[in-house]
Amino acid sequence: MNGKVLITGGHGNLGSWLTKEFCESGYDVYVLTRSAKTKIPNIQYKLIEADVTDYEGLSKKLDLNFDFCIHTASFNEYFLKDYPKKALDINTLGTRNLLEILSKKKIKRFIYFSTFHIYGINSGIVNENSEPSPKNDYAATHLFAEYYIKQFGATHKVDYTILRLSNSYGAPTFLNTDKWYLVLNDLVKSSFEEGKIIIKSNGEPKRDFIWMNDVTNITKCILENDVNGVYNLSFGKSYKIINLANIVKNVYEERYKKSINIEINNNDKTVYNDLIVDNSKLINKINFKMSDMLSVEVNRIFDLLEKK
Repeated sequence: MNGKVLITGGHGNLGSWLTKEFCESGYDVYVLTRSAKTKIPNIQYKLIEADVTDYEGLSKKLDLNFDFCIHTASFNEYFLKDYPKKALDINTLGTRNLLEILSKKKIKRFIYFSTFHIYGINSGIVNENSEPSPKNDYAATHLFAEYYIKQFGATHKVDYTILRLSNSYGAPTFLNTDKWYLVLNDLVKSSFEEGKIIIKSNGEPKRDFIWMNDVTNITKCILENDVNGVYNLSFGKSYKIINLANIVKNVYEERYKKSINIEINNNDKTVYNDLIVDNSKLINKINFKMSDMLSVEVNRIFDLLEKK
């Protein structure tokens, strides 16, 4: 199945991977971005420069009929001033603006990248029946956006797929990425720049990490198989942060032929329980097998840092 696809945030950390994948798969790709100053090399797509919070401006720019929308644009920079308001404007109301505009164009499917953080759970088994209990603005604003999507599904017959994404990993597309605060990127960067791997916790927190190439392929499967509803999008098992750090250590030592130490926060006495973000509902639907590519992507992040 090919068609005209709008990817919001298509230059973002995950969005750029989706843009490349859908271009290479023969889709007619349009990337919605706030700034069109950069472009992903060696692929062909159209740029639409617009702000999802500006309904009138967005409506004028989206004067085409799209078959699909993959909505990844969101605001996650919780450390910036006025974050709660910006998160609400972009993540929630921006999503509603898109829905209102695209619903008039009879779009075939709206895929929304939400977050597993809407559950507000850091331990136990999390599935789609777990009650949402967001603990921060990022999670809450994504959950509010989900409600708008369900609303437009009911009132405007917009077919939708909501993907509650765990922690996706993969080398950034752009040299000047601002996503070095993401766990894997941060561990690799600290080893490269400081000659040591610095963990801010005691190393015991457990997180689910899914490869971004798996995310892009699953997204294509969803479009090709008309998968409806709400799904967890995860690897299905968790890694301790210390395990992740050891992967970085092994790659570093093999790559640079010298040893490196891991520093943990010994003041952190927290006991972290196991976490499983259950993906069986989606995997059974599309018959997909996940990949473990952590070492490969660590090498690719080192490649990027060397260029930088």
